[in-house]
Amino acid sequence: MIRFTVRSLMLNRIPRLPENQVIELQRRRLQSIVSYAMKHSAFYRRKYQGIDPRNVRLETLEPTSKSELMAHFDQVVTDPNIRRADLERFLDNPANEGSPFLGRYIASHTSGSQGQPMLILQDRRLAELMFGLQMTRGNARKATPIEAARRLISPARLAIVTLKRGFYPSATVFESIPPAARIFMKVLWLSQTDPDVIDRLNTFRPSILTGYAGVLEELSLKAEGGQLRLAPELQQVVNNSEVLTDRARLRIESAFGCHVMNNYATGECTFLSNGCSTDSGAHVNSDWAILEVVDAENRPVPAGTPGSKVFITNLANRTLPFLRYEVGDVVTMATEPCRCGSRLPRVERIDGRTADTFWIQDGAHYRQLISSVFKNAFDYAREVREWQVTQEDRNRFLVRIEVLPGASLDEPHLQRVLHRQLEMYRFRDIVSIRTEVVDRLGPDPKTGKFRRIVSRVGPPSDLEQRLRIDHGHDIARPLSVTNQASRSALPKAPSP
Repeated sequence: MIRFTVRSLMLNRIPRLPENQVIELQRRRLQSIVSYAMKHSAFYRRKYQGIDPRNVRLETLEPTSKSELMAHFDQVVTDPNIRRADLERFLDNPANEGSPFLGRYIASHTSGSQGQPMLILQDRRLAELMFGLQMTRGNARKATPIEAARRLISPARLAIVTLKRGFYPSATVFESIPPAARIFMKVLWLSQTDPDVIDRLNTFRPSILTGYAGVLEELSLKAEGGQLRLAPELQQVVNNSEVLTDRARLRIESAFGCHVMNNYATGECTFLSNGCSTDSGAHVNSDWAILEVVDAENRPVPAGTPGSKVFITNLANRTLPFLRYEVGDVVTMATEPCRCGSRLPRVERIDGRTADTFWIQDGAHYRQLISSVFKNAFDYAREVREWQVTQEDRNRFLVRIEVLPGASLDEPHLQRVLHRQLEMYRFRDIVSIRTEVVDRLGPDPKTGKFRRIVSRVGPPSDLEQRLRIDHGHDIARPLSVTNQASRSALPKAPSP
């Protein structure tokens, strides 16, 4: 406990250090992890042949991908006792939930919602690092020795509300809370589907509430309705694993009366960042991880500009090294410092996956319809609690809508704002959209995450189609949008 406390408090010094000191610490740890990977991993020894790890620069390392690491899994891992076949058998058995693989490793896998799942292994000591960072840098209260002593006497009360337990990364993280960290907190882990979830939360009176954005928003409605009563004990709300929209954040903050800290991480690097305690976004823990925001050609993009994807380098995981690991997240880095005083880089926005886009056929070409077209439209539909867009065919969409309790959908208004957004991006007369009001939109039962953007057709699949992708914006024709109930076409809006 003493060791964990001292190390955690030392972690909290880093965000106040000058940037050059953090970069130097990052550089030394990069050299160390690359050296270790080249020595103990046959895959990295071949991939980075000719590179001197003592003088390595990040940009000289070729990126890695999920498909590449999975194809060579047994050569990527640095422990010769690890075999992919054994790990898969371990993960296939629900009885192993909460148990370490080979007696020492935390094992998990990604959801596979974007294709093949990634198998993940990490030493249990990394759980100490993650919780040390969360309890200091990710704490709404200032982490000091006095605060640590106070928590020994009066532990924090952490309520975790997810869809289910299992081998997905966030579940295994909570299953692996280090004993030293548990001294400072009491933990209640609930499923959103538990029939008594509201009663148990009211009884537990958490000081910290964490969950997926969709779950937190659902609970905020219960708080607004008076069924969920967590004030004044609740001091911190933390979003994990799902994109937090601006509307959802405002709704949750209004209902609970406290700032939502929006963590950004992946299963491959669970301690990538911690939500900012004063502003939107999250601070990258750049002493233990490197986040690169790049365009489609792997070129760095400046702060304030959304990237096409990111490269993540985990500087702590020596069992399964992730070096410049490609993730299709659309991320924008902040250009301005925030009020919390941290000097660590801050992610300003996370807009989901690059895969959360639609490819539309326009004559002989294909054009990309970004999800922001729909997100921007629903910013003006304040009676809508949640929405989901499904691409049923190449140019045909279904928009399913859940309205707030006691509200009714202003359909003509929604049609107008949808029409306006689609015209702005010049998709008139190219696609058709129908809307459908449903009682409830919930998370994917397999992953526990809510998907607002679903494509049943995907991007153009063969090389010939990809060569026909058109990036021009010269199309300007009327767009027809119909409603499932009325089947009435949208009124024509004037051209922008």
